[in-house]
Amino acid sequence: MQDAFFGGALGEEDLKDVPDATARSWRRLRDAGAERHERFPRPSEDTRSLMPETLIGVLRRVGPKLRVMTGDPDACVCALFDAKGALAAFDGGEIAIRKLMNFGWSGNLIFTESFAGTNAVDLAIRYREPQVTAGAEHTCRALHETSLYAFPMQAKDGGLLGCMAFFTLSKTGQSNAQAIISLASVLMEAVIEADLSRSQLARKFAEQRAIADAMKDGTMVVNRDGVVEYMNAPAGQILKVDPQRSMGRKLADVLGIEPVIAPIFESGTGYSDEEVRLKKGSVDLHLLDTAVPIKDGGGNVLSVVNTFREFRRVAQVAQKFGGNQAHYTFDDVIGRSPAMTQAVDIARRAAAGVSNVLITGESGTGKELFAQGIHLASPRAGGPFVAVNCAALPRDLIEAELFGYMPGSFTGASKSGRPGKFEIASGGTIFLDEISEMPLDVQAKLLRVLQEREIVRVGGTDPVPIDVRLVAAMNRDVRSLVAGGGFREDLYYRINVIEITVPALRERADDVRLLADHYVKRYAAALGRPVKGIIEPVLRHLESYSWPGNVRELQNTIERMVNFAEDEMIGEGLELPNDRKAQATLSQATKSANEELELASLPTLEQVERKLIEDALKAANYNVSQVALALDVTKPRLYRMIDRHGIQLQRSR
Repeated sequence: MQDAFFGGALGEEDLKDVPDATARSWRRLRDAGAERHERFPRPSEDTRSLMPETLIGVLRRVGPKLRVMTGDPDACVCALFDAKGALAAFDGGEIAIRKLMNFGWSGNLIFTESFAGTNAVDLAIRYREPQVTAGAEHTCRALHETSLYAFPMQAKDGGLLGCMAFFTLSKTGQSNAQAIISLASVLMEAVIEADLSRSQLARKFAEQRAIADAMKDGTMVVNRDGVVEYMNAPAGQILKVDPQRSMGRKLADVLGIEPVIAPIFESGTGYSDEEVRLKKGSVDLHLLDTAVPIKDGGGNVLSVVNTFREFRRVAQVAQKFGGNQAHYTFDDVIGRSPAMTQAVDIARRAAAGVSNVLITGESGTGKELFAQGIHLASPRAGGPFVAVNCAALPRDLIEAELFGYMPGSFTGASKSGRPGKFEIASGGTIFLDEISEMPLDVQAKLLRVLQEREIVRVGGTDPVPIDVRLVAAMNRDVRSLVAGGGFREDLYYRINVIEITVPALRERADDVRLLADHYVKRYAAALGRPVKGIIEPVLRHLESYSWPGNVRELQNTIERMVNFAEDEMIGEGLELPNDRKAQATLSQATKSANEELELASLPTLEQVERKLIEDALKAANYNVSQVALALDVTKPRLYRMIDRHGIQLQRSR
């Protein structure tokens, strides 16, 4: 029938006894004028299959068993084809292979319709459903003595994986061959899915491991037995261990100390962002730690996922985004007067070193600007710059603010404790402004910190090493304070390695024009005002003013002028500094010498406070409780005041 159809002797109506899929294949081949081959045609180029090795291995293991199930294992071939019809692998009986090889059978064949003519493999791949072709239904004469059973293999997503095929040396086929090859194809689909799942799991694990290693946080997974199941590269760097060698060992053995996460396996309660300090022998770890328990359905802890980072790294991030940074350099210092030029020159030289610096000068002269300039011109420029105003800190809390505290150290303390300013500034510079206002007892502790280069938190016992440079500032006469007992002499010598005196604005009147021009431009832009400058008479007036508030007062004055200026040039008629009687009267250059002497003779607040306490103690026969009641202060505070002033307690007989 096939010869008659291709020769034109039979029409379409004569193919009613031919299977539909086979008939359609014959029509396509006839219409294309395709050649009907006597032997298996060889492709012109290498057509190696891309079928996974896993499936090829399965075929080689189960192929012989499948052939046995047919009842005549030597007369059949079990074959695996990829989605493009290329032969991937086969397992055949000796008789069947010998016969097929007579027609050019080899491992490099393609069973598509254009190469091998009408056959079940092509039809199964084309229509994605089981197909059978037998005997003369094949247009390649090499298959005329063969029956071919083919089952497509599909993935869960519907994609075509390939085709399983069974060749038997029978024109009419075997009744059980179709069932066997159907079972084999199902098996192959299952193997492929399992292989894909393993591959996907391996890929996901590799991706997650790459992500974990790319993180800066250390990550570990520890099971109930305390054994490390996973440790990423950052964890190894932080803990100073080899992650590969650590996995499979107990964490206690890896670290040499009992891990802090051990109690979680019993309590079932983890924690987040807790400060942890582990110190024993060569182990000294300061971490910000998070531990998350992984539980089964019964609530039992199976493992703990532990993430952590070095505390100093956390502090650096907090400093970066928490405002602990310097912004002003020496280029921001405005002034050409000899006094200012000399101060900047000393500061530049000081910046190159590591010694402590004391900046003195009146309020409003720009002492913090110098401190920031020193930091940014120093090797520590990449580290934090922490500014602390000692006068603004509550006396009862100044120690905790500077040196930190442990959990529960005092009423209102954070449950997790808190690092102090010195810890936060480690690796950079700490600027203690108005250090003269620091209580004497805290001065003593500061002296020890500067000597030992370590702090002990309030409520703690373990010293914490720090690497910090101190820049201090004050607007009072420190020598008078030392002489009067208001400032420790030993601390003064410790902080005053390099002293920089920032001149008052009245001592550099030549710089007033530069500063005024700078602030006019700044505030005109900020306020959206069309002001371009100041007329000459007003400038001369500003130069003649003594500026008791220094640059800060000048800045305030210029901002006010810009706000109320009606023209491009600021002129007369606006309120000028000497029109503000409360300030001008006290600061005019015409103030009499007698008035200055009278003010200079007044005692300081420190002196008044000391004399008041001494007189009260004598009147109460040194009964501290009575004195505290009379002065309306607590006894602890009174004792601190007595200690700060160096008053000796004694009983009168």
